[in-house]
Amino acid sequence: MPDSAMPDHKATRTSGARSRTYAIPCSAAFRDQVTALAQRRDVSIADLARAILLTVPEATVSAAPDPGEPAAHEREEVTLLSGASKGRVLRRKPRLQVRLQPGLSVVQLRRALGLAVAMARGDHVVALEAPAAKGKQAERIRALEEEVERLRLMLSAVAFEPLKEGVRTRMEALYVLGFPADTQPDPRALKARYRMLAMIFHPDSPQGDTLRMGQLNAARDLLRL
Repeated sequence: MPDSAMPDHKATRTSGARSRTYAIPCSAAFRDQVTALAQRRDVSIADLARAILLTVPEATVSAAPDPGEPAAHEREEVTLLSGASKGRVLRRKPRLQVRLQPGLSVVQLRRALGLAVAMARGDHVVALEAPAAKGKQAERIRALEEEVERLRLMLSAVAFEPLKEGVRTRMEALYVLGFPADTQPDPRALKARYRMLAMIFHPDSPQGDTLRMGQLNAARDLLRL
């Protein structure tokens, strides 16, 4: 679960950035379906939405059913893991959170993700747009594909699985930073690794991950970097 509170239908825009964070209110059941599909495909939820938006005709996405917002009574408890309000428990609507280019609507993103789930189940078949062999559209698609692949390779080399109980020991702090538990890394190496991972997982980065960033900060504090 994301650990930062964000108002419904609003997003945090990074200064001068080419992406923004979208909070997509939805039922917990739909959120779990989308999350499970992304895990099976070994991609991010943003990648699922991007794939639909780039390859499926816009009219088809707009005509797809909107999975809808959660019921009025459906709320979940979320504990803030970082910041001034760390430890505070919030009750909020279930949601998905993705970072994509500015200018998209929450409803369109929810429809795109619903279409991805339906297509994966075989409940929906669509005719894909054939990108032009030349022109800006083809160049944009190639650039996005190259960026996604570059980021995926980078993350595969450095990503760690978040610890369920958080970072409590030096061994766990070393694990989060990517060092063997029985080693004694030089403080400079520890600081360099922290900075590198923080650039990737900071919530303001395109591949931001609040949970991992919180555990990186906990590892830094425990190791007194």
